[in-house]
Parts: sequence; structure tokens; C-alpha cells
Amino acid sequence: MEASPEARRSRAVFLCSMGAIALFLGFVPVLLGHVSGALAQWPPWLGILIRTVPLQIAYFCAVLLPSAKICPEVPLAEQLDLLPPRNAWRTFGLVSCGVLFLYPLLGTVTFLTGKILELLRIPAEPQMLALLLRNGDSASILVIAATGILLAPAGEELVFRHAVFNHFRRFASPFAAACVSGFLFAAVHFNVLNFPALFLLALFLQFVCCRTGSLLCAIYAHALYNALSVCLLLCFRS
Repeated sequence: MEASPEARRSRAVFLCSMGAIALFLGFVPVLLGHVSGALAQWPPWLGILIRTVPLQIAYFCAVLLPSAKICPEVPLAEQLDLLPPRNAWRTFGLVSCGVLFLYPLLGTVTFLTGKILELLRIPAEPQMLALLLRNGDSASILVIAATGILLAPAGEELVFRHAVFNHFRRFASPFAAACVSGFLFAAVHFNVLNFPALFLLALFLQFVCCRTGSLLCAIYAHALYNALSVCLLLCFRS
């Protein structure tokens, strides 16, 4: 029996998303390692752009292009659950409260993770972007803030909360699909210290997406979480 257009679209965006992850988080870092000497001579903000913007563009293309090709008769906003939720102001307000409540809890999780890793004598460092926010120049801070608040939430939510989750939901329960998506989301950040907190953040974002029926709410929650992180790190810098 021939698969439905939605099933073919779900499979295509999943495969394209996995291809983008494999290319930009597997092959490209190896390539950059061979030109690390040249990168060291460039301004830090340019290195950040090279490492982040192409990946996020690949995320967008991996989801948008197959969707537009396979189901051209259905608007992309409808295919990708990008329509605003009902009672939008109230919904976004509740999402904001959820993020503000979750943020210190995940900070506690990261703190406890650091203590456990210290006891186990496993080296753990903060993410490179966090270190640059605390110690980098103004241009680097501006680039990190722009990509982390405006670009990355949209690209990552399209891939992990939409493409990966919807693919595995066809074969497993929503919770199992959310766990797989969350594991991949945390893993691609390549940071053992932040892994537990990122996994829990992913589950929260998936809950927001499913509860509201709108990926826009998950994108907003992700952007707000990143904005809080940027502001907090800048306060430590001061």
C-alpha cells in the first residue's frame, strides 16, 4: 500500500534532518579541524558565524524544502504547526511563566551534574559559547545573542520538535518519541555538563509544542530560555 503524502513528507524531513546533523556535526568539524590554524587568525565572531549559521540554514532547508516539494498544496505554516495557538496572548504568557519556573531548576540540575562529574573525576567544561559570552569581545557577544535567540531556536525546533519527534511518533508513544528527540537534541550540543539539563529542556519544549498544538510556542520558549542564559552570563561578566 502506497504511503500517504504526510507519511512520505515525515520520512523525508527526518532523513534530510539526520543528513544535516551528520554533515555539519560530523564532517564539518573534522574539516574545520584541518583549518584550525587559519580560523585562529580570524576574529572570534567570524568563527562563531561559520560554526553556527550554516548548520541552522541546513536545518531550515532539511524541513522546509521536502515539505514544500511533497505537499505543495498544503501551506507550510499548516504542515509545520506554525500557526499561532488559540488565545495566543494567554498561551504565550503561560509558556513564559513555565520557562521562568524551569530555568532555575535546570540551573540546579547543571550544578549537581558538575558536582557528580567532579566526584567521578570526569572533566567537564561549560559550552564554548558560554565562555565567549563571559570573556569575549562585543562583536562576539552580539553574534552569539543574535544566533542563539533569533536563529537557533527556530532551526532546532523545526528539526527536533517537529521532524524527529513526528517521525518516531509514528512507531512509538509520544513520550518515547519525545525522549529520543530530546536525547538527540542534548547529544548534538557535545557537552556532558549540560546534557541532563538540555534533555529536560527538550522534554519541556516538546510538552509545550504538543500541549499548545503550535511549534511557534516551542520556538518562543526556546528563544526565551536562551535569552535568559545570555542575560545571566552577561551579568556574570559585569
